[in-house]
This record gives sequence, structure tokens and C-alpha cells, in this order.
Amino acid sequence: MMQKDLVLSINEYAYVLDRTKGNVLCHVGPTKTSLSQSDELVRFEPKSKKFRPCGYNEAISLFASAPENWYLVLKNPTKSGRRPTAGTSNNLPEDIEIGRKINIPGPVSFALYPGQMAKVVKGHALRTNQYLLARVYDAARASVEGGQVIDADGNVVVPEKKDYVNGQILVIKGTDISFYIPPTGIEVIPLQNDDALGYIRDAVTLERLEYCILKDEDGNKRYVHGPEVVFPEPTESFVTSPKGGFIFRAIELSKISGIYVKVIAEYADDDGTVHPVGEELFITGDNQMIYYPRPEHAIINYDEKILHHAIAIPDGEGIYVMNRMNGEIKTVRGPAMYLPDPRVEVVVKRKLSQRECNLWYPGNQTALAYNAGLTEKSLEKAIAKSVKAATANLDSSTATAYSVTNSVNNINREFQTLAYLESNAGISRGTSYTKPRTITLDNKYDGVVSVDVWTGYAVNVVSKNGTRKVVRGPQTILLDYDQTLEELQLSTGKPKTTDKVEHTVFLRYENNKVSDIISVETKDFVECSVKVSYCVDFDPAYMDSWFSVDNYVKYLCDRIRSLLKREVKKHTIEDFYQNYSDIVRNIAIDYSENTTSEKASNRHEGRFFRENGMFVKDCEVLSLTVESEIAEILESHQRDMVEKSLELSDAEARVKVAEALFDAEKKENELASTKLINRMNLQGEEARRKLEIQAEVNRKQEAEKQAAKQAEKDMQVLIDAIHEAEMTRKQKETDANIAEKQALADIEKAKQEAYAKTVADVMKSIQPDLVAAIQAQSDSKVFNSIATGIAPYAIGNGESAAEFVDRLLHGTTLEGIVNKFAPNSNNN
Repeated sequence: MMQKDLVLSINEYAYVLDRTKGNVLCHVGPTKTSLSQSDELVRFEPKSKKFRPCGYNEAISLFASAPENWYLVLKNPTKSGRRPTAGTSNNLPEDIEIGRKINIPGPVSFALYPGQMAKVVKGHALRTNQYLLARVYDAARASVEGGQVIDADGNVVVPEKKDYVNGQILVIKGTDISFYIPPTGIEVIPLQNDDALGYIRDAVTLERLEYCILKDEDGNKRYVHGPEVVFPEPTESFVTSPKGGFIFRAIELSKISGIYVKVIAEYADDDGTVHPVGEELFITGDNQMIYYPRPEHAIINYDEKILHHAIAIPDGEGIYVMNRMNGEIKTVRGPAMYLPDPRVEVVVKRKLSQRECNLWYPGNQTALAYNAGLTEKSLEKAIAKSVKAATANLDSSTATAYSVTNSVNNINREFQTLAYLESNAGISRGTSYTKPRTITLDNKYDGVVSVDVWTGYAVNVVSKNGTRKVVRGPQTILLDYDQTLEELQLSTGKPKTTDKVEHTVFLRYENNKVSDIISVETKDFVECSVKVSYCVDFDPAYMDSWFSVDNYVKYLCDRIRSLLKREVKKHTIEDFYQNYSDIVRNIAIDYSENTTSEKASNRHEGRFFRENGMFVKDCEVLSLTVESEIAEILESHQRDMVEKSLELSDAEARVKVAEALFDAEKKENELASTKLINRMNLQGEEARRKLEIQAEVNRKQEAEKQAAKQAEKDMQVLIDAIHEAEMTRKQKETDANIAEKQALADIEKAKQEAYAKTVADVMKSIQPDLVAAIQAQSDSKVFNSIATGIAPYAIGNGESAAEFVDRLLHGTTLEGIVNKFAPNSNNN
């Protein structure tokens, strides 16, 4: 229920709207007022400049009050300075000045007429390193009024009257004024135009090795070196440093660091050297160890980095450096600390395309993201993220950018420490261990493009001049700027097709696995699918030809697929279903005789492809898939064959049991019969052996006799031959002896005839019987000599000595001598 009485106490007021006339009355306490039906409590909104109906509690407002050393900024004041009267209802005065604003120093407290607005501000107390920015909005009033001013010594002073200009910016320095309340016509500018942030600004306090930069509205800059307290001029503003403040650190340079500047205004050094506009300088520690910027220098920064540091190149790594003048790119290899001159040299990062990243570094998302970030927009984003990375967890993409900023901050902290030690001029020794300075080198992506070739893999390095080289792992290769890796296209899927190919630069030359599904048709027009897995190797002797076929998977599968289809066409489905593993392996591994001889000559254990040195050393047949209807028939047939095989096995088992029983009974009878037969056989065998032994003895005796006879006969033949030879020899000797004896006999005969003739005459008186006796005696000696020598031969021929001698002397002068002495010879 709406309250009808408006009760206001001291220091309170409220606005009441008369809805019949539109007037707004200001009721100031202490008072009590009864509200009619046409009255309505309202509240003035400063932002919208409108009166808004409100409740009882919201309608009551407090007086605008400014205590001592505060001031009140009143908008829409009255020209006469009249204020609402306490304890009454006040109408809006006619002399109100809409749009004007005045400053009223405290202490003061009063109610506001409808439409008036007031802001209470604390008086501005300044230290010597603080200042205010004020703006003149009413030059005439500001010149008349001086405001409340206390100097640095605490004395209240009357400021001298100045000729202000509307819009003029004033700098109220703490070194001149310690307390300030602005007069009417001047307003103090809050920080960032927000009253809640306050009004007092801090001047820049510079220490040694520090400086600040003030930029004027005309574009000129002013450099101030410390130690100094720097207040900006009304038209100047501080240049913000990378750390967010206005203080810059002097730059420390060394032999492995430098700064790149451009001369924007001609000047002369202390030694008289003139530097014209546009000249570029690269200042290193050899020229200047501590560098302060000067107005004639414009520092050239790259990604907000002004220091150029030497690049640490470890052994086995390198960087690309391009000459900006002629475009020549050289590779600088470590170990080295290389400081490139930015005027003529620039370190080049070789940006790999997404395709090259996927090929050279498969699955490496970091490398892909890094190369994708080598664009201007990506670098700008990385710089923006580097600020946030200082307080957040760093990821791989922002860690590099933040590391540079962090290194600059480390240098700044070192200078702050040095400045502190210099200002205190003391010696500080710690009690804890101080670690030596360390540096982390990470040239994984910033340096030369390197590719790790794993064990069992190979790549083909191709240069733009046409040279190429096949490199086998395990090893790491560093690519020159114009070198790239040849791409292979590998068919995927089962069966292998070119609908979706895998692109890679790595060739697996050992223990490579290639699987495929081959559709074939048998002799009886049944379609089947065979799933196989090949084990593929590449011959090192053909290493130069490994990359001759860009899609060796498709080439291999198409070749074996064609051969297998032709071979399967020769077999029926039943034959192929039972022997498909051997058939497929024989085709894949190539067990034919012709290939075997070629294989033996080339020492390849499998099907060999001379085009790229590839050979299949093994083939695993994983499965066979047949059409569903044919598969059901084959399975049904197989099931029937298995059932029949089981029935046959059962019948064979029963037959084997019956046969075993029959055989056992038969063997038992046979054993008994065999025992009897064996006994009879032993007896007969014994008798037979006796007969055989006796027959053998007889046969041997007969053989011995026959051998003896044969030996005797052979001996006789031998003896005859010997005898014939002996007789021939003897005959020759005898003929020779006879001839000799004949000659001797002739001689002797001649002697005897001579002697006989001589003796004849003497012996004429001798009787014929005496001559016969002597002749007989001579013949007897001759006969005995002949018989003694001839007797063995005569016995060997089975003849008597007399017969043999008579036959031997037949036809000679001694013929008949045997008959003459035969009786004597027989007696002998």
C-alpha cells in the first residue's frame, strides 16, 4: 500500500511530481508533507537526464556534501547561487544555468534542485613524483578564479592569473604544488577517463641504466636518461615499454649480440663521423657495450625483439643463411656461435608444406603445427599469446616466442641487480649455492631440416640439379635447402586399389608386409576370394632401382593377381578348395623350375622383380572365401565326406577288431601247426643237411679228382710245351754239338785216318776180333752217355729209353746201336 505522507529528516530531500501540471517540487527536510492522488515520487537519473517514478525509500536522497579539502563539481547551477531552502517545498528557480558546471570547495552541503547533478571529489595531494592532468573548459572563469593551491612547502598561494584557452591541457607537477583544488573552468582528467581509478598520475622515476621516451603531438620524441624524475609536457605522452610500463632498460651488448638501427635524421658522432639519413647500422659489443637509443635512431625490431643474438650451432647441426642482396643461401654447420648481420644476412627457416610434413615426419603433429605456423598471421598470434604464456602453462607453439621475451626479462633483472649493488656500494655474499648459468639449445625446428631414417627404411634424396642418392637407415640426414625426398604412392585397402593411396617417402626394404584380397575364378566358373599376406624384401644390389616404381604395392599385387587368376583357371572348385594354400604359395613365391634356376643364379629366395629389386620371400595364405551357395554345397559335401569318413573309420575299426580276433586264433593254430612242422622240418632239415654235407663232401672229392685230373692234364700240356721248348733248345744245342763234334770228328777222323793209315800198316797183323771188341767198347760208351741224358725225357713221354734213343738216332751213324746193346741196356 502506497504511503501518503512524505517525512524527511535533516540532510534529506525528495522530488515530487504533480501529474496534473508537470511541475517537480523539491521537498527539503526536516518536513512532513501529505501527498495527494496527483502527486508521485520520482528520482532524477543523471545518465538519461530523466525523472523516473520510484518508491518511498528510493525517492529520499542525501544532501550533496563536500568536507574540508574536498570539492564539489555542480552541474546546472543557479546564476545567483541560490540553493533549496530547508524545511519547505522548492520550485525550480528561473535563473538556473543549464549546461554550466562550477567547482565549489568544501566544506559545503546542500540539496539539489530538480535537474542538478553534483560530484564530490577529494582534493588532490601530490608527492614530488606525482602530477595531474587538467583540462580548461571555461577559460574566462578559470582566469578569474585561482582555485585552492598549496605549494610544495605547504603555503597557500594565490596563483597568478593566466590567459587560458578552452581545451588547453595543464600539467600540475608535484614538485611545484603539493595540494590542488581546481577553480571553476578547469577539470582534472581522471585516469583512463574513469573516476573510480583516481586522478593522480605517477611520474617516471629513472635509475641508472634506465631511460624513458616521451612522444610529442608533433611526432618528435624526447629521450631522458636516469637518474631523473620525468614529467611529461602537456602535449607529450610516454611510450609504453614491452613490460607495460614507461621505463626502458639500456641494452647490454656483447661480441655475440647486437642491435639493428636505421638512421632517420642525419647526425655526427663524437669522432666526427657523419651518418646520413637512411643508413643502417648493426651495433655489436665490439662497437658499444651499453647502448642508449637516440632520436636519430629507429630500432628495427623483428616480432618485438630488438636484440640479435648469435645462434648456437652444435656439432652435427646447421642453419640456412640467405644473402639478402643476391638471394644466395648457404648452410652454416656447427659447432659455431654465428651472429648474422641483419643488413645483408637473414636466417632462413625452410617451410615445409603440409604434404611434405606428412611424408617426411608421419604422425608428428608438432612438426606439422610448427610449419603451419611459419606464416605472418600465425606469428602475430604467437606474439599475442607470448604475453599470456608468462602466467599460464606453455604449450609447444608458444614456448619459443615466450622464451625470447623471457630472455630479455632475465637481462633486465640482471641490470636491476647491478644497479642496486652500484647504488648501495656494498658487497653481498650469499650463504646458499649459486648455480652456474645454463642455456638450453633447441634447434630441432629452427635449424637445417633433418630427417631420421629408421632401421629397415630407406629414402631417396633428390637435388634440383638432378643428382639423387638412396640413403638406408639407421641414420640422420641433413637436407640442403634445394634437396627434397622422392615420394612413393602406396595402394591401400583390400583388395589393393588406387582409389585411396598412401603417400610416403620412406621405403621399407626389409621385412615389408603387404596384404591383399584376390578375386579368382575356377575352371568351373566359381568365383572365390583369397586373402594373402606377402613378406617383401628389396635386394641391396639393386638399391639404385628401389624407387623406379612409384607404387610398388600395386605393381606387386597386380602382377601376382594376374598370375594367380591364370593358374586358378586350371583347377576345379573342389580341387582348388582342398589345395588353395599350396597353389597360391607356389605362384607367389615362384616355385617353378625356370624361376628356380634364375633364382639360384641371382640368390633370391622368392619371386624377384628386376624393375625395382623387389622379391617376395614368403607368402601367408590367410583365408579363402567362396560364394555363399557354393560354400554351402562345399560345406555340405565336406560334411557328408566327414560323416562317411567317420562311418568308414568305424567300420574299419570293427573289421580291424574282427581281423585281430581271427588273426589271433589263426596265429594260435598256426603256432601249434608251426611247432609240429618245425619239429619235422628240423628233422628233415637235419637229414637233408647231412645228405647235403655228404653230397658236398662227395662233390668236393669229385671236384678234387677232376681238378687233379685237369691239373695233371694241364701239367701235361705244360710239360709238353716245356718239353717241346726244351727239345727245340736241346736240338739246337745238339745240332751245334754235333756240328762241332762233326768238325772235331772230321778233324779227328782226318787224324785217325792219318793215324790209321799209319797204324794200318802196323795193325795189319792185329786180328779182326780185337778191332770189333774195341769198336764195341767205344759204341758202348757212346750209348751209355746217350741213354743217361735221354732217359728222363723218355720217361716223361711214357717211352722206354731204348725206343726213344733209337728213334732219336735214326738216320745217324749210330743207328742200330740200341739193338746192339739192348740187352745190356735193359739190364741196366
